Amino acid sequence: MDSIIDPGFLSRVIGKTIKITLTTGSIQGVLINVHPGRTILINKVELQKDLEEVPVKQSEEQTTEEREQAPTEQDHIDDGSQDAERTQSDTGKPQDLRTRTLQVIKLSVDEEEVEYTIIDQFQPIFGPAIHHLQNQKVISIGAVGQNICRHGKLSWLQFATKSRVYLFDVLVLGSKVFKNGLQMVLEDTGILKVIHDCRWLGDILSYQYGIILNNVFDTQVGDVYLFSMETGGFLPHRIRTLEECLIHHLSMLPSRVSFLAHKLPLTEEYDDIWFDRPMDPTLLKLLSLEVIHLLPLRSAMLDAMLADFTLLVEGYLNAFRRGTANILESSEVSGSGLPKELQQLRVLQQMRREKALKEYDVNNKGLLTRGKAEKAPQSKPSITKHDTEPENAVKLTMKSEESLYQTMATSATHLENQEKNHGALCQNFPVRSNFCPRGPCDSLKPQPLRPPLPSLVANLRMPSLLAMGK
Repeated sequence: MDSIIDPGFLSRVIGKTIKITLTTGSIQGVLINVHPGRTILINKVELQKDLEEVPVKQSEEQTTEEREQAPTEQDHIDDGSQDAERTQSDTGKPQDLRTRTLQVIKLSVDEEEVEYTIIDQFQPIFGPAIHHLQNQKVISIGAVGQNICRHGKLSWLQFATKSRVYLFDVLVLGSKVFKNGLQMVLEDTGILKVIHDCRWLGDILSYQYGIILNNVFDTQVGDVYLFSMETGGFLPHRIRTLEECLIHHLSMLPSRVSFLAHKLPLTEEYDDIWFDRPMDPTLLKLLSLEVIHLLPLRSAMLDAMLADFTLLVEGYLNAFRRGTANILESSEVSGSGLPKELQQLRVLQQMRREKALKEYDVNNKGLLTRGKAEKAPQSKPSITKHDTEPENAVKLTMKSEESLYQTMATSATHLENQEKNHGALCQNFPVRSNFCPRGPCDSLKPQPLRPPLPSLVANLRMPSLLAMGK
């Protein structure tokens, strides 16, 4: 095949069923790609007559020798109708269900404007894409395929920066996509990778490609950490999906992220859908939006994680500025004891625990039962731009900080009175679990936490939180 080929012809034949007739038989499959180096890539390979002895695997690249023999017989390209009929009969699943699901996804993503670049060849855009990624400090990553884990198969890798989205076709490019640059990006400790549930991607990259992901911000872990902060040390009984995180932390409308709700059942019903070539533009847009939203989600989570710190610093800043001159002469100021302004953190956590016990049920493992649709924080505005610049991040309102700090100060005396009755409070606590509103007592030792919350996330129960009530 000549390296100079009509792109219009390629666009017409890619995705069609092709039959290659050899002297020993014939091979039939779906044409995925045609490389300038005289090789082709086909999927859904079927062996035809007298070809039992020819070793062919699915998605195997045919050798030059085989293709040179092919012109001796007749090659033809079907119109695709036979392939569609075969797909339906083989899987036993009606194609109209798949079509309807794609139409629903299309409706949910049509209003979103997104530009993406498909990387399915090494020249001329692969190099500039890698160079752009290497110059970033923060990127978001996603992946789809078949059973993403060490025993699965990777089809697409999605990357998003502040200005661009790249979709790397791993099925077409093969392992060279990592050797030629992506491995350096994934292992670079100077680039923060934002991922939602990095366990599966980290597993397949490590065992199949020898790549160790470094410097990861996992938004699923961040959500559990923030839940623990908001409830004074409790953990949820389950983890959130990306769709739920976007609704809760970015106050996004459910209609804007409904495409994520349809992605999972579509993948479960048609586990090979991500291997179709050419890929449906609706699905390509879905993959792009999925990683775009990870960037503002990370920014919102970081601001929320620093909320307590910001509150304490504000109180620390006003400790002397709003006090009397006599406090400067106090011997306590020059000591190394913990200032009362910093002790307010315990008051804040106590208030959050009491509030959490009123709003959530506690299961027999001491975990708070969160609902499917939890109320999003009222103080956080909706974020629509995928930007990580400080001016676009969610900001704390000073008014709410001052109000909360005043509430903490007035609660300090009440908390000191409760210290004396801590033992009685634990004995009268109505929920039989390892947690009381004041934190675990000396007589109560926390038990190991079990799934569905992942064990690594469950270990977020830090010693400092366990000792709050002592």
